[in-house]
Amino acid sequence: MPAPAGFKTFVAGAVLSATSDVQVYLMDQVCTVWNDAAARTSGLGSPAEGQISYLKDTDSVEVYDGASWTAVGGSFEWTGSTANGLATYGTSTSVVAESTATYDGTTLTLTQSGGGLKLDGLASADANTLDDYEEGTWTAGFGSDGGSFTVSTSYDTGSYTKVGRVVTISGEFYASATSTPTGNFFVTGLPFAAADLDERSDRTSMPVNALYLSSDAGQGIYGQIIETQSQVRINYGAGGTGIGGHMATLVDTGSVITVGGSYFTAT
Repeated sequence: MPAPAGFKTFVAGAVLSATSDVQVYLMDQVCTVWNDAAARTSGLGSPAEGQISYLKDTDSVEVYDGASWTAVGGSFEWTGSTANGLATYGTSTSVVAESTATYDGTTLTLTQSGGGLKLDGLASADANTLDDYEEGTWTAGFGSDGGSFTVSTSYDTGSYTKVGRVVTISGEFYASATSTPTGNFFVTGLPFAAADLDERSDRTSMPVNALYLSSDAGQGIYGQIIETQSQVRINYGAGGTGIGGHMATLVDTGSVITVGGSYFTAT
């Protein structure tokens, strides 16, 4: 079979040669259609280099490279059927659809503005897998063993960041009214309940700043988050002799409580 000769312009009335015109230009240089490779081999005989064919059974286009038929775009195969999966290296001529993938490199860099990795409460059982990241705000309230407080709606919003099980909070809150509060004092409304851990490790202390109290609160004001709770209990050292039990009575209208720190949540 003569080799294809490129492109030729035919003029009206031209007489076409079966061998040099019809075969070379109109047959060898079009995409022939076959039911399968066996039908192509039987019907085509000796293909010309560069000839293209379409196989209906595999829905593929192949080109003859002078020695064999090769898939257009190279000999490349996709395997696997994982929906929304990742493509990973299989062999030099294949990729595999994976439900999970391992990146065997050094640094994975995301450069598109507005992008990022979304980890939305995936709840992995693997202790070494980061499965959650979240940023947001929380609305604080004040509580006590007795009586009540009103927190100004202009100063009742804190912020938080959750990475895995670690929650970092911050906020400054203003008491706009009180009604005979007594006993322990709490900042309520944390975004996540504290974890129920073992022994005394359940309790997490964090810095607290209390301003404009009704009287001196003594030494060492600090916050404490108790297991399974969504509030910070505010304690203070009464003259250095122990925990004061009446912090609530010191918070009156105009008092400002600032909290900040980290604690563990269950998941």
